[in-house]
Amino acid sequence: MPPSQRRVLIIGGSFAGLCVARDLKDHFLVTIVDAKEFFEYTPGVLRAYVKPKHLDALTFTLYPVIEGRMGCKFVWGEVMHLDGPERTATIKPMFAETEEVIDFDYCVIAAGCNFGVFHKWGESLWFPTIHAAARPEGSWPHLDERFLEGRRRHILEEYSAIQQLEAKGASVLVVGAGFI
Repeated sequence: MPPSQRRVLIIGGSFAGLCVARDLKDHFLVTIVDAKEFFEYTPGVLRAYVKPKHLDALTFTLYPVIEGRMGCKFVWGEVMHLDGPERTATIKPMFAETEEVIDFDYCVIAAGCNFGVFHKWGESLWFPTIHAAARPEGSWPHLDERFLEGRRRHILEEYSAIQQLEAKGASVLVVGAGFI
């Protein structure tokens, strides 16, 4: 028997995904899936590389906001397959051994973009490397940036590299770095 209320699956829990969820939650059963546990205000991340404590002002954990304040469902996991005609998404939840299938009436893909056009997976310093297939081939395979702590460790590694450059008296050229 179909559910009494229509269901919306939102892939991505950043700006667009959270705004869509906010606007639809009173009319639909909303589920948000994101491969990381946290929101990050990406345009401010460059400042965190020179002042790591600033990361705290740029991030929050998604679960308490989505489920607690917004009243939506949050799945921390990665969408592995999306079947439009069948209206299903195959998801690998973060701590599950097996994939799950979620059905929906409507699906919004708000997964953002990757910034590193010269890297196979779009890897860059601006956005965490979060997809399971990308992590082993990335520049930081020892860090799991799906966790906020993994992202924090990456910021600290970059901060350390910048400190080493400063200790050598090296120069750093920043080109652009406007709003991403």
